[in-house]
Amino acid sequence: MDIKQIYTILFFDSVNEMIADIPEADRAKTAAAITVVSEGKFNLVYIKPLRGKLRELIVKKYRFIFFIHESFLYFIHSFIKKSNKTPKKEIDHAQKTYQIIMKKINQR
Repeated sequence: MDIKQIYTILFFDSVNEMIADIPEADRAKTAAAITVVSEGKFNLVYIKPLRGKLRELIVKKYRFIFFIHESFLYFIHSFIKKSNKTPKKEIDHAQKTYQIIMKKINQR
């Protein structure tokens, strides 16, 4: 029997705003991909490692940067990909956000 981890999803407001602004068909695809990830079925969607614990969920031209901590999936950044390589500034921004979150978590 396979036991899968179920994750609680936490979105930064900017990620929610981007999801709300994309076309309905793409939003549905994004919601389905995020649901699959929340069920721990990482192999069913396209996820790329970025830096350290940061991962990139790829849905068409949309990119959602997240990390896992305990039973939470933190979606901390999103953008529309316009080049072949993930822009360094997007990764740097997500890395800074990750560090701030982890500092707050570790202060508890």
